[in-house]
Amino acid sequence: MRKSTVCRLLPVALCMSVSVARAAAGPGPVPSLTIIQGTTSNEKATKISLMAVEEGMTKEIATSAVSADHSFAFAVQKPAEGFYYLTTNPKDDGARIYLKSGDQLNLQLDGNSFVQKTGSVENKTLQAWNTVVAPVTGPGLKIDSTTFHSFFPALEATLPKAEAFKKTFTSSNKTFSNLMKVAMEADVEYSAMRFLLTPRREHPKKEQYPAFYKTIVKDQKFCDANAMALGNIGDYVRMYTTFSMVVMGDKPATRPTANEMLAKNLNAICNDHIKALFLTNSLGGYKTFEALVEAMAPYQKYLVTDLEKKRYLDYEKSVRKFSAGEAGYNFSGEDTNGKQVAFNDLKGKVVVVDVWATWCGPCKAELPYLQKLEEEMEGKNVTFVGCSVDEAKDKEKWKQFVKDKDMKGVQIFVNGWSEVTKFYGINGIPRFMVFDQQGKIVNIDAPRPSTPELKALIEKILAKG
Repeated sequence: MRKSTVCRLLPVALCMSVSVARAAAGPGPVPSLTIIQGTTSNEKATKISLMAVEEGMTKEIATSAVSADHSFAFAVQKPAEGFYYLTTNPKDDGARIYLKSGDQLNLQLDGNSFVQKTGSVENKTLQAWNTVVAPVTGPGLKIDSTTFHSFFPALEATLPKAEAFKKTFTSSNKTFSNLMKVAMEADVEYSAMRFLLTPRREHPKKEQYPAFYKTIVKDQKFCDANAMALGNIGDYVRMYTTFSMVVMGDKPATRPTANEMLAKNLNAICNDHIKALFLTNSLGGYKTFEALVEAMAPYQKYLVTDLEKKRYLDYEKSVRKFSAGEAGYNFSGEDTNGKQVAFNDLKGKVVVVDVWATWCGPCKAELPYLQKLEEEMEGKNVTFVGCSVDEAKDKEKWKQFVKDKDMKGVQIFVNGWSEVTKFYGINGIPRFMVFDQQGKIVNIDAPRPSTPELKALIEKILAKG
């Protein structure tokens, strides 16, 4: 019954592979279906994902196989009205569309935009908006092929057209009108900031920025809760905090702590649900249970929905195994003489682990400070372990680097991003970790040698015996 209802609305070729998504309906008779069908210009695509937005984050609710003629189709049962996204890669933004119950859409997908052949007035408006802002939001803005010399003129030419569109925009659909207003405010800002924050062959000086960039920064930002319907709102907010403080802000006399930065960022966000989204999206920066609890304690009041609480608690559970006092992981590696050295072999001393690589600039910048610290700790019950994550092909390069730099302590090679980095969730280096004389965790995201805090931490452990 359900399949035949869908098939009457779709081409025969698509009927067998159509994905039926029960977006909001419960069990029982099939309600009026929303149909999304069309073709994609991506000739390599084998699947299209339909993404809903759940409290500021996209969630795949259905997939459709792409036919040999590049066709796809979805049938959604009574979708919650709002923005959805169609994408060939769930990690990408994809094309924003608008769905409501009973819509019959036929679209030609092209990256993050679309052409509506038949459908709704809402998607006709979205298509028109996409056309206006395409010079600055389109897929043609490749990292190595576009510089500010071409992007800035395109941005300045697009801005008056975008403002004219906003002034003439009207809709009898109040829900769509509210969401469209936040989308129009966000799209150009997001693309303009992303352009500056993406590494390129050539970057402008601040005095070369168009005046538009100064208008982005406000004392209070993200006040409209409707912004939570945007699939990229989390990335948009994160990008804004970096842009406003690092790119447009004045360099502070002293470097603020991570918790000071968090407080400042939250104070700039107006809406409490968007504050909660920023908090939960920031959780990955806390590698220890203690650091997480200390940082988040003042802001638990913003986590009020079940999903907000779940996002936080799931992460809290994931870092509990790294709490101070937990046994350190018994990883191992090969020293410069080919001998295997295991973490447990080093018990009895305070162990300071430096996860690094020969290609890592920040790692090499820490080396003089580390060597000075090693000299100051000479004769004390401390072992320094250099844990290289260079790939196997660079093993001889690692050996030569250790020799040339006269690196002391225990130097081991763990063959790339291996067991130790996976266990401790290390995605960026250098990373310093400190363990006590019993091999128990003290801090798996310790201060760097270039700060006095690392030496103070080691001395504190030694004083305890």
